[in-house]
Amino acid sequence: MLRSRALLRHGLALLLVAAGIGAAVGLPHANADAEPTAEAPAPTAGEHRITGQVYAGYQGWFAAEGDGSPINQWRHWNGSQPSPGNQTFEMWPDMSAYPASAHFPTGYAGLGSGEPATLFSSYPAEVTDQHFSWMAEYGIDGAALQRFGQDMVVPERKAQRDAITARARDAAERHDVGFYLEYDISGLTDENVEQTLKTDWTETATGTLALTDSPSYAHEDGRPVVAIFGFGFLNRPGDAATAQRVVEWFQDQGAYVIGAVPWGWRTETDTKPGFTEVYRSFDMLSPWFVGNASDLRDRMRDDRDDLASRGQEYLPVIYPGFSWANWNGGERNQIPRETGRFLWRQTLGVAELGIPQAFIAMFDEYDEATNIAPAASDSAMIPTDQYFQTTSADGVYASPDFYLRLAAHASRVITGEEPATPEMPVPLSLGPVHLRTGFERDVDAQPTWFDSPGPGGTANVTGPEGEGGPTLRVATGDQAATGASALRLRGATPDPAHSYAYLRALDVSIPVTAATRLSYDFLPNDEGGRHVAVDLVLDDGRTLRGSAATTQDGVDMHPAAPKGTVGDWTTITSAFGPELEGATIETILVGYDRNGATGGFDALIDNLLIENAATADE
Repeated sequence: MLRSRALLRHGLALLLVAAGIGAAVGLPHANADAEPTAEAPAPTAGEHRITGQVYAGYQGWFAAEGDGSPINQWRHWNGSQPSPGNQTFEMWPDMSAYPASAHFPTGYAGLGSGEPATLFSSYPAEVTDQHFSWMAEYGIDGAALQRFGQDMVVPERKAQRDAITARARDAAERHDVGFYLEYDISGLTDENVEQTLKTDWTETATGTLALTDSPSYAHEDGRPVVAIFGFGFLNRPGDAATAQRVVEWFQDQGAYVIGAVPWGWRTETDTKPGFTEVYRSFDMLSPWFVGNASDLRDRMRDDRDDLASRGQEYLPVIYPGFSWANWNGGERNQIPRETGRFLWRQTLGVAELGIPQAFIAMFDEYDEATNIAPAASDSAMIPTDQYFQTTSADGVYASPDFYLRLAAHASRVITGEEPATPEMPVPLSLGPVHLRTGFERDVDAQPTWFDSPGPGGTANVTGPEGEGGPTLRVATGDQAATGASALRLRGATPDPAHSYAYLRALDVSIPVTAATRLSYDFLPNDEGGRHVAVDLVLDDGRTLRGSAATTQDGVDMHPAAPKGTVGDWTTITSAFGPELEGATIETILVGYDRNGATGGFDALIDNLLIENAATADE
């Protein structure tokens, strides 16, 4: 089962500095440090636990005006209707799976695809159900339901949170995934933190909501699990004496208590003094590592050993990446996801140390780009008038559900159900879209190569000024079909003999079926540019240009067959799948090929798409 927590908003800036953000997480070495905990039996329906599982933190905190909730106003996307420059979240959610009733209009222009820019609220039952349905579908063990300080003391917010928690409980039962409650003491005070937690647990959690009676509620050693985030943090309420009383009180109620504590709990780094005995009183510790981009394997090993010496369990936190440029400014893609490699290295580190459980931060934290829930993959899925981070932000196309698939696989590696491999065994996309890019900076897949001849080579061509070789670059400006960028091939032919140039653009791995098709927007700037076309190289040596594939108008896909109209954008489409099915596309080329002419060739390509048409059209 997966578990996480709300990103440490006001304290994260301190953690980023203290942790040394720039260091890369290294691949683990031999398994010399592993001392695996004895593997617990797999849970059956109605029996959910924490050890030997991986949970994801579930915020459930998004709200929108008109959602019918007790607060009935925008929250967490922004305090008012989100619009350009007026947002507090970083990643745009993939809205395609939500019913129309869960789409709430924003102030942004439409998405790159032309669809309206809408966002969900966590309040509608169909939204909560969709989230837990994803957990079950992809193999996520469960969710840690976040419960924040202000949600317990402000009446309308409590009503909102109680309703979402009840719907999460029902959805967990419906889809047979686990859940437990995690209190985040943010927003409480030294004076009210103790009583607020006690009252909420007795009157609401185990009272009106009867959470611990649910067959999906996680238990450990027969005790209901509850987590508390915040004790010991420099910017959270509660002294050591208060924290100690709270932990012991929950244990006296029969609960199994997890402490989500500062990452430096053991070394007294970035933690309040005097909390050592508090940390030792929890049943399980979960140091908060979000914001730390360094290799933490040595720290995790020492944490594991220290806890094991006292019979405490260890719940390491792993996360996909982090950024908050839209909210707090700063650089975009601050802790890059590296197209999944960042999360995968953390996964391998946990597995190497033989720790059979982990907490993934987070399931739905779009605010600071730590979400694993489906998100916009590229410029076609975000508003045209506002930057948002996408799953392809690292320059390689990854589908909207890539991180959900990766996290589920990571959980199985950590729990020992699947082997740990240095390379991620998770495809970047399962379709229907296998590649889509408008070549927009920071959000779209980018060329792997520039000005580099590929299979087919070059002959009788020069650069656009008559020197060097032809150029393949991302061009920016008003020539793009949409957005600000397009891919541009330029060169010249000095002699009327056969001239050609096949330049590498992207390295990919895309299986071809009978339903696979290619499309792109095309603008030839001169007559030579009409002899430019996208070409594909497959793992069996075949090429698109060498096949019998044609455009939608019956024109051969070979660059030698002129296409388009000089000065006008047109869309080239080819249902080439039947010609090349059974193989895998390895390289995308942009080619020029012409005979019997001299002069320049200049063409732009935008909105490149490779998809399985049968499923895309359903």
